[in-house]
Amino acid sequence: MLKFLVLDKGQPADHWSLRNCYLIGSDGNAMRGQVSFASGHLDVDKREAGNVALALQYPVGELGEITLQTCLLPDRDEPYLLSLELARHRLMTLYNKLEDWGMFDLSPDHPVSKRVDIARRLFIEALSVAADDKPRAHKLAQDCLISSLDGSEELALAHSELLLNRRRSTGSLPRHTIGCGVSLHQSDEIDSVPLQMLDHFDFLQVPVPWKLIAPEEGDYQWGQLDAWVKLAQQRRVPLVAGPLVCFDPANLPDWLYIWEHDYDTVRDLIYEHVERVVTRYRGSVRVWKVVSGLHVNSHLSFNFEQLMDLTRMTVMLVKKVQPSARVIIELRQPFGEYFASNARSIPPMMYADLIVQSAIAFDAFAIDLAMGQPVDGQFTRDLMQVSNLLDHFAPYSKPIYLTVGVPSEAITELMIASPDGKTAADPNSGHWRRPWSPTVQSHWLAAVMQIAVSKPFIEAVSWRELCDHAQISLPLSGLIDEGHQPKTALKRLVAFRRSLTEPAPAPGNQTFPDSTLQPAPPIEKDPDAITGS
Repeated sequence: MLKFLVLDKGQPADHWSLRNCYLIGSDGNAMRGQVSFASGHLDVDKREAGNVALALQYPVGELGEITLQTCLLPDRDEPYLLSLELARHRLMTLYNKLEDWGMFDLSPDHPVSKRVDIARRLFIEALSVAADDKPRAHKLAQDCLISSLDGSEELALAHSELLLNRRRSTGSLPRHTIGCGVSLHQSDEIDSVPLQMLDHFDFLQVPVPWKLIAPEEGDYQWGQLDAWVKLAQQRRVPLVAGPLVCFDPANLPDWLYIWEHDYDTVRDLIYEHVERVVTRYRGSVRVWKVVSGLHVNSHLSFNFEQLMDLTRMTVMLVKKVQPSARVIIELRQPFGEYFASNARSIPPMMYADLIVQSAIAFDAFAIDLAMGQPVDGQFTRDLMQVSNLLDHFAPYSKPIYLTVGVPSEAITELMIASPDGKTAADPNSGHWRRPWSPTVQSHWLAAVMQIAVSKPFIEAVSWRELCDHAQISLPLSGLIDEGHQPKTALKRLVAFRRSLTEPAPAPGNQTFPDSTLQPAPPIEKDPDAITGS
């Protein structure tokens, strides 16, 4: 039996949200199970034996509302105190990363050192009173969680600052580092989009949604895609195109569902589609996202062998049609929550392992990391979780193309498609530090860009979409609003890109202020207003 006591204002909670709540097994993957709330307790019904960790969205004061997890815990009759176990895991993470990154020699007055000391003291005190005084233990554990979470984010930024300065000083930054995505839905409005904005990026990501370019079987409509390809050539901006194959409903044409139980026919249709697209644009596109999110497998009922066969076939086909092309395989929902409820899916890291071990001739991984929308894979995570996620890919010795995005305002019910078409979806996907706003979006962008580009295996980082528009997949996540005015996040991004070409500064503490919990970006000054160049 595994139970957690949940306190609210010192008393057992009357109600508790189970947003993004799932179990994690000893292998680090999500696992089958059921979590329910009643009478101030979370009851865990495991489908497998062994120790498990619990992950869920949890409020952490002024640091936001974030998906956190406990350590692996054995069954016991007495309920665990949820806040204490969340604090235990985060404090353990903080110590592990200090060791992994060799940063135990930070000065005593460094913000990370201060928060580690506070968190350790609070955790020891919480343990000492947990048996006799649950409300006091909860208060101490909550304060410990806040301090250790804040310290771990500080540590992620401090470590990334060191690595980024090293990459800059050694000249090891890639040539095309910062990019941005565009949408085919904007192709009719290309003339009204501020085209000089494109000059602030090293490359553009252009989607190739099968559903949009071939709404009817065999009837390809190239106009929207051609417009962006032509514009990129005119502006001399390199292109990353794709994904060519993605089973998400926004990408998969409706007519293909007729064959959803006939794998051989679907495979032949995919072969024909990929060959046609790559042949048409092989003179304009040098980097292809070939497949995206096949491991999630939430819309077509293909088995494990078929998914791997599709991955292998599409990679080989692109290499055959365009031998000089750079071929990328994209992972979606990289934290893998979906595996807890979808038995046909493959955990993201397992899928990555299988691809590497199968000797598929691809050139790089891509990771799609979006937050701020209450849909699978987009609940809010903190900076240390982002850094940890990226570090998991270091052993593969493959370059990483990272795509990121968060909204500039809180998502509302009106922006979310209701699952049953009748009821409004819950818009609470969590938030980082403060509710999403243009300022928070810009701070998050600056921090995540710094962490990502500092990793030596990161080849490029791209913002999800350039402009807000009605069909955008993550509402309000553009760098330019619908009135074609740049947001603060775009200015941050331009300043960060500009800083990559400047000499590495002397080491410093570009961290969150010690006196407040306001998010502070790694870039200390706002860039000048963006103008055409």
